[in-house]
Amino acid sequence: MRPILLGMIPSRSALLLLLLALTACASQTPYVTTVGVLSPGSTLSVHAGSATVGAYQPAAGQARNRFTVAATALSKSAPPAPPRLRGVPGGVAVDAPAPLAELLVRVPDGVNLAVRCDRGDVHVTGIQGNATIVAQQGDVQAMLPGYAQVRAGRGNVSVTMGSTGWPGTLHFSTQRGNIELWINENAAFAVRLHTARGTLFTDFDLRGSSQGTAETIEGRVNGGGTHGIDVETSTGTIRLLRLHPQA
Repeated sequence: MRPILLGMIPSRSALLLLLLALTACASQTPYVTTVGVLSPGSTLSVHAGSATVGAYQPAAGQARNRFTVAATALSKSAPPAPPRLRGVPGGVAVDAPAPLAELLVRVPDGVNLAVRCDRGDVHVTGIQGNATIVAQQGDVQAMLPGYAQVRAGRGNVSVTMGSTGWPGTLHFSTQRGNIELWINENAAFAVRLHTARGTLFTDFDLRGSSQGTAETIEGRVNGGGTHGIDVETSTGTIRLLRLHPQA
């Protein structure tokens, strides 16, 4: 077995607060926009067939309990059927099976987000709830003060999360792609990183092993505790990095 080289990655600091001000910009005007109200603790579930999905907090001046769903067509002619919204136990479900240029979602404060995208990238920035993301073909980028978990088919995954605690074990995976995960350096958790064909990097004090093309790191950060992080890719690099919280 050859030792794994643990890369020293430059630290990232104070990004989360800056990202809270970001909003989504579409190249065209949405052909349909729906707004509603959701209470904290609810879940906004989104299924997109083919689209770039952007999820953000409510816009400046908008009520913090209001959600928005805006669909932008691929072309100005003959827009597809609009996304369908329906009430479900615990929240609202959004179904957008038709191909779209963009599906913009604004998530109320304290509301959790669940996204499933069959084809297209997913961007989640600054929402005040937690996120679960599944992307079959596309990249995922998430930056939020809470926590997230992501499963991708083919695509890269980049997650920055500010939480120091979450229920159970968070899972991050992709079949083919790289995973970069920034975790609050004060969090205590057990961790497992594994790549079948790739390389592992971390600036946490962890050691790993390798066998052939596979590399694995298992250990505990800050004593471990009841929280866990499991990260796996079939082909790609995994980076587990320290997020320095703002003083």
